[in-house]
Amino acid sequence: MFSDKLAVNNSSETSLRVFCTLSRRIIYSMLGESAGKAILFFLQEALRRDPFEVLWENPKAFYDEMSRIFGEGTKVLINILLTNIDRECGLSMNPEHFIEIVQSSDQGSLEEIRSFIRDVAKRCGGHKT
Repeated sequence: MFSDKLAVNNSSETSLRVFCTLSRRIIYSMLGESAGKAILFFLQEALRRDPFEVLWENPKAFYDEMSRIFGEGTKVLINILLTNIDRECGLSMNPEHFIEIVQSSDQGSLEEIRSFIRDVAKRCGGHKT
C-alpha cells in the first residue's frame, strides 16, 4: 500500500512538473521573458512557494493571490494561458469554466483541476499517469 501511494505521488509530481514547465514557457512567450519572470516572481513571493504547486494543492488560494496582485488582469492571463495550453496539447478546457472551478474550494473542483493538469502532462509531456 505504501508503494502505491508513493507511485501516485511521483506521478502527481511528474504531472505538475510538466504542467509547470509548459505554463512557464507559454507565459514567457506571451508576455516576454522579463515580464513573465516578474509575474511568477510576485506570485512566488506572495504565496511563499511555487505558484503551480499552490494551484495543485489549493487552487482558490492561487486565484485569490493572482487577483490581489493583478486584479481583472488575472482573468486575461488565465484565458491566454489556457487557450495556449489547449492549442499546444489538443485539449478543450474552457477558460471561463477553469476560472469558475479555480475560484471554488470544493473537492470536485480540485479534482477537475488536477485531472486537467494530468491531461496536459499526458498530452504534452509524453508520460503516463
